Amino acid sequence: MVTDRRITVSNKRASVELTRRPYTVEQMKGFDRLQVRNVTSQGFDQDGASLLNSYVQPRDMEIQGQILASTTYEMQNQRDKLLNLFLPKEELKITHYYGGITRVINARVEQSPRFKFTNVSRVQDYDIALTATEPFWRDEDETLVQIANVIGRFHFPLIIPETEGVCFGIKQIALLKGITNKSSIKAGMRFIFKANGKVNSPQLFNVNTREYFRLLCRMEAGEQITVDTEAKTVTRAKKGLREDYIGKIDMQGGNTFLKLDPGENLFRCTADEGEDMLEVWIYFQNRYMGI
Repeated sequence: MVTDRRITVSNKRASVELTRRPYTVEQMKGFDRLQVRNVTSQGFDQDGASLLNSYVQPRDMEIQGQILASTTYEMQNQRDKLLNLFLPKEELKITHYYGGITRVINARVEQSPRFKFTNVSRVQDYDIALTATEPFWRDEDETLVQIANVIGRFHFPLIIPETEGVCFGIKQIALLKGITNKSSIKAGMRFIFKANGKVNSPQLFNVNTREYFRLLCRMEAGEQITVDTEAKTVTRAKKGLREDYIGKIDMQGGNTFLKLDPGENLFRCTADEGEDMLEVWIYFQNRYMGI
């Protein structure tokens, strides 16, 4: 059967396409199915059980394939390339392309490459076991949505009319923005509060769920605060210096690390003071059950 499937594995130093000679992929395990753990309790004389919670387990993955080579020297070089790619303790990025769709997942080595001689001297089998602690596949690139940002108007060649001047940028008035999560799974996001002037207590508000994320702090022009709702981290960047800002979270009411529900989401950025000086940049990736 003709297929356009491509599987590429990368670390910080190297990248190898396993579906391209001298490598082939004969079988993949764990690329589609997820393992779910249902936590239940059963009372005295109860039929069945009561569901307490459900957890998606880390994704166990295995790749089985072959190496093709003309000489033993070439075979050893290709073996070494796999050994140097699938290193223990290092994070790997697995990129899967099929049918015009590219999805990626991060994984770590569970069992390093194992090689097995075959009856054909120019062919050698290999298999690798991996685990992905974040079990969902995601888009290759992040999606960026900007709220109340400045749209640049500065361009070259630049001609400045003597009586009219020139517009360098336009500040969007709308503080509301819709975001579409195309997957059927809740997705975390990374959003950045950017101050163009003095801002007091910036906030991102989910209009649909009435949840919000608010910081009790003052921001100056040029200051940025990055919130990662998946990793649950808050970091401030000012004049090239970065510091942990987790202690500035407003612990009152419905304050939470916001996530994107499947489908349409509506967000509003606001602040106690300086709302007109606040921009919010939201980055996210759709997540998928499998490939």
